[in-house]
Amino acid sequence: MLTLDGVGRIVAGRVLFRGLTWTLHAGERIGLVGPNGSGKTSLLRILAGLDEPDEGRVARHSGLKVAYLPQEVETEIGGDAPLLEAALAAASDIRRLGDECHRLADEIATLAEAGADPVRLDRVSRLYGERRALFEWFGGDQLEARARAVLGGLGFATSDFERPVRTFSGGWRMRAVMARLLLSGADVLLLDEPTNHLDLDALAWLEATLGASPAAVVVVSHDRVFLDRVVNRIADLVRSRLRVTSGGYAAWARTREAEREQAEKRDKELRREEERLAEFVERFRYKATKAVAAQERERMLEKVRAERAAIEVDPSRTWRLRWPEPPPGPDLLLALDRVVKRYGENVVLDGVSLEVRGGQRIALMGPNGAGKTTLLRILRGELAPDGGRRVVAPALAIGSFAQHQLEELDGDASVLEECGRGAPGRRPEELRRALGALGLGEGHVERPVRTLSGGERARLALARLMLRPASLLLLDEPTNHLDLPLREALETALAGWPGTLVVVSHDRAFLDRLTNRTFAVQDGRVEPVDGGWQGWLAWRAGVLAARRGEEGAGDAPHERSRAGRRARAEALQDRNRRLRPLRERVARLEREIAATEERLGVVDADLADPNVHADGVRMRDLAREREALTAALEQLYPDWEGAAHELELETGEPE
Repeated sequence: MLTLDGVGRIVAGRVLFRGLTWTLHAGERIGLVGPNGSGKTSLLRILAGLDEPDEGRVARHSGLKVAYLPQEVETEIGGDAPLLEAALAAASDIRRLGDECHRLADEIATLAEAGADPVRLDRVSRLYGERRALFEWFGGDQLEARARAVLGGLGFATSDFERPVRTFSGGWRMRAVMARLLLSGADVLLLDEPTNHLDLDALAWLEATLGASPAAVVVVSHDRVFLDRVVNRIADLVRSRLRVTSGGYAAWARTREAEREQAEKRDKELRREEERLAEFVERFRYKATKAVAAQERERMLEKVRAERAAIEVDPSRTWRLRWPEPPPGPDLLLALDRVVKRYGENVVLDGVSLEVRGGQRIALMGPNGAGKTTLLRILRGELAPDGGRRVVAPALAIGSFAQHQLEELDGDASVLEECGRGAPGRRPEELRRALGALGLGEGHVERPVRTLSGGERARLALARLMLRPASLLLLDEPTNHLDLPLREALETALAGWPGTLVVVSHDRAFLDRLTNRTFAVQDGRVEPVDGGWQGWLAWRAGVLAARRGEEGAGDAPHERSRAGRRARAEALQDRNRRLRPLRERVARLEREIAATEERLGVVDADLADPNVHADGVRMRDLAREREALTAALEQLYPDWEGAAHELELETGEPE
């Protein structure tokens, strides 16, 4: 579908990558990983055709459609257009895709009748199968229903569909861009950090959707669980080269760890050999009786040094983080007593009481907007409650990390100066050591903070945090802006730290490793739940099931008198008489749709079967039957929607 041939990218004299040769095949789902700054976004933009490579060339199949999702909204979409209309704006290509499927089916039938070259017939047949799968997955003749399902999966409410796109926040506009991309009918989806603005429900939906997509997918993501659930290959962009490994992220990590151990073992062996040879050469270089032997050892030494230079030790091994030991403190560190917090008429926290005790590892979980960050700010003492009180253990040392802190760093100060302000009393060499451990070495310490990238600012904030011993860490999305090796190093450091942790994060692997208790934040309340995010998922499933049970129980009166029971029975009987024809009609239409769709699937499979291609009459009949089945479905779908809507109005519940 898409081939890179010797592609290179050079930015401001720095080589991001060079000599990349790689082919993306139909149906592949690739996770593109590599350190921050290695050129992942640059490569995606080249694949999308937005940027030209500085070296090499990109070859694309004729008619190939590529859709690209950037990390942030680069252009305004929709404007005053309603959300649903904006999401469908790119769907005209899907209709053209349907026309192409009809044309290919006719071409297959014509080729079969004419006894055409089997190789050509097979090629057209395979192309038809690919196009038909895309057409059906992107919604085909049910585009609007598909669009509603996509928008709902991404977290939009039905009431949002007619809202102008411009009225949504940046994160929600990114979801609208993603919806338009998923509805575009593209052959290739290029996604740059698609999980950044999604809550866990939308994330689970996107994982399932991409996993079922017939489009080829290339995705950059720091979410390891997402990569394991979506991709079937990992493309590793490191040291200006691209290496592709089969499997998800976990399989890639195991492979790279084995390679790293082998490389380090070989490097140690060669270092010992280098030392032995260098000692011999130095000792006997000028002795006439050993000169020949010394020259031979010198040639061997050059070979050993060349082999050592060629060994690639993974740069992520340089991350070595160590969290300072927590000061001793009491068991009860912090408590909230009947805390209330509101913003205008919106009550975010309503009578919340909780306790944080020594050694606990707590995740704050809940929907976006439920109040997790507000709760963390109250725990930190940064935000005063409108009611209730916050009780803190005397002299409790609290360390905190929050996204807004990155914006509050003094842009005119040097990195070293700003690090020192966050860790008063530390010597310059201690500051440099902490910054260096996080990749902010001599080339960074004198730079103004305003010149740092988002990831470098996050590392500066983490360095300041690591320099101040604390009993309690309050962390708000600490892994944002961090690449995968640094995330894992941070996890390792915190996993071995014996202090108390309260964290808000969308990084499921991070939560899974570090938390064993949850505060579920929802509807103004906070419920303690055993277990990390997996425990929260189980708890929430139970809550939703209980709600469905309560709704199913209804609110009909339960009269105890004989007359009351008889009146209720008569009312139910009358209701059932009215609803029976509607239910039977909905059920009949559903059976007809299922049978027609099943037959259509059989016809499509036959049309794509090379063994059928030799029979031109059969191919023509199949093409005509397909048109009839498609026309029948075009009538059945609106009939079913109308009947289902009528039944919903009568019952008050969707069928």
